[in-house]
Amino acid sequence: MNNQNENTPTHTKNEEEKEAEVMLNCSLCGKKLFANESSDIIIEEIAGAQYHFDNPQCVIMFKRLNHAYGKNLKNFMGTTQFISDPFWDKTIPTEQEINEINQEVSKPDIRVINNPEEALKRADQLIKSAKNEILLLFSSANALHRRLVRADSLDMIREVIQTHKEIKIRVLTPFDEKISDLVNYLKESLNIDVKFLAEPLQLKVTIVVVDRSYSMAVELVNDDVYNSIDAMGLSTYSNSKSTVLYYVSIFESLWKQADIYKKAEELYEQLKYKNETQRQFLNIAAHELRNPIQPILGLAEVMLSNKNLNVIQQEELLRIIINNAKKLHFLTNNLLDVARIDENLFSLELQQFDIVELANEVIKEVRNQITNKKIKIDLQYNEKCLNVIGDKIRLNQVFLNLINNSIKYTDEGDILVSIKRDSNNDTIALVQIKDKGLGIQENVKQKLFSKFTKGTKVGTGLGLFICKNIVESHGGKIWAENNTDKGATFSFTIPTSRTR
Repeated sequence: MNNQNENTPTHTKNEEEKEAEVMLNCSLCGKKLFANESSDIIIEEIAGAQYHFDNPQCVIMFKRLNHAYGKNLKNFMGTTQFISDPFWDKTIPTEQEINEINQEVSKPDIRVINNPEEALKRADQLIKSAKNEILLLFSSANALHRRLVRADSLDMIREVIQTHKEIKIRVLTPFDEKISDLVNYLKESLNIDVKFLAEPLQLKVTIVVVDRSYSMAVELVNDDVYNSIDAMGLSTYSNSKSTVLYYVSIFESLWKQADIYKKAEELYEQLKYKNETQRQFLNIAAHELRNPIQPILGLAEVMLSNKNLNVIQQEELLRIIINNAKKLHFLTNNLLDVARIDENLFSLELQQFDIVELANEVIKEVRNQITNKKIKIDLQYNEKCLNVIGDKIRLNQVFLNLINNSIKYTDEGDILVSIKRDSNNDTIALVQIKDKGLGIQENVKQKLFSKFTKGTKVGTGLGLFICKNIVESHGGKIWAENNTDKGATFSFTIPTSRTR
C-alpha cells in the first residue's frame, strides 16, 4: 500500500487533464505559476489562509507586508488583482525589485544610531542625495515644525527641488494650527503633497524614505522640547531593499487611510450641517406657520359666534383672513420649493414671454397691498417689449420676493425697477430693483443668498435662497450691493430669446 502524503500532488495525468491545468499567480509579485510545475510552487498558510509564492524571498516580503497591514491585507489582494491594483503597485516590490534583493552582493548597511546629532546629519545627507522621491512621515506637528523651521531643513528641501525639478515629495503629519501657514507654503510654493494624519493613525516615530533606496526611522521621546535633538530617541538607518520597502508600505498605507479619514470627516460635517439646517427649518416653519394661522382661526370664530356684525365689519374681518391666508399660501410654497431644491427636484417650464409686461403685472399687484407706507414703485425700461426664455411663474416669484424685500426694509422713498439689455451682452436681460431702505447689513453680506439668512428676526430667510436657485436654473446670475447714498440694489440676469 502506498503511504503517499495526501498533500503531495499526483503527477500521473492524462493528456486532457494536462490541458486543463490551472494557472496561478504569485501572491506577492504576480509571476505566473503553473500547477503542473507544482514542485516549484511554495504554498504557505498565513493568518489562516493559503497563498502561493514563486520563491522564498516572496514569502519573506509578503510576511513583512502582512505584519504591517494585519488582517486588512487580504481585503486588497487576490491571485490576479494584488499586483495590478494601482495602490498596491506603489506599496509592494515589483518582480524586478525582488530580483534586486536576491542579487544583493554586499551586506546591507543596517545600523542603530544612539547619537541624535549623528542621526540628524545622516537624515540631512539622505535628503540632499534625493533625486526622484522623498517620503516624510512626522510623529507630530511639533516634529515637522522643529525640523523644517527651527532646523532650517526647509532651505535644504528648496535646494533639492531646484536641483531636481521633477522630484516628488510627499509629507504625512498630524495637524496643528501652528503649522497651517507652513503647510500652505509647502503645497502652494513648493508643490509638495501634504496630508494630515488623524489621531488613530499617528505614530511615535518619524520616517524618512529617499528614492526607495534608503530609510531612517527616528523615535520620539519628548514632544514638548524646543529642538529636535532633545526630542529624539534611538534612530535606525538602512539601505536594505526589504527594510526600505517595508517602510514604504507603511507610508503608503497611512497615505491611503488619511484620504479615507478625510472623506469620513467631510461626510460627518455634511451630516451635521444637514441636521442643523433641518432643525432650523422645523423651528422657523413652526413659528412662521403659526403667525397667519392664528388670526385666520380667531377671526373666523368671531364671525361665526357674533351674529351682530354688520356688513362692513364682516368685510374687514374677511380682508384680514384673506391676507393671512395669502401669507400662509406664500409661506407653504416657499417651504415646498426649498424641499424640492434640497432633493434636486426643482424644475422649470420654459416659454417665451415679455419680461417688461410681467414686471408691470407684479408691480400693480404689490401697489394694491401697500397701505401704511409712503412708498412709490416705478418701472423703467428701454424697450417696451423684451422677450426672454424662462419659467414665467418662477420669475414672477423672483420679482415678488425682491420687491417685497425692498418694501420690508423701506419706510419711505422710491423703489425703482429697471429692465434693459446688458451693456456687455445684448442676449441677456438685466433686471435691477433699487430701494431707499436700510441697506444690507455687514454681517449678512457674504451669506445673503444662503438658506435661513435674514436681516431681522421676522421671516424665514428662504426668499433670497429660492430666488438664487430660480435665477441660476435659468442660466442667469443674481447679486446685491449697497447704494452709495442710501438703500440697496438687487440685480439679476435672464437670457433673452433674440438679439437686436
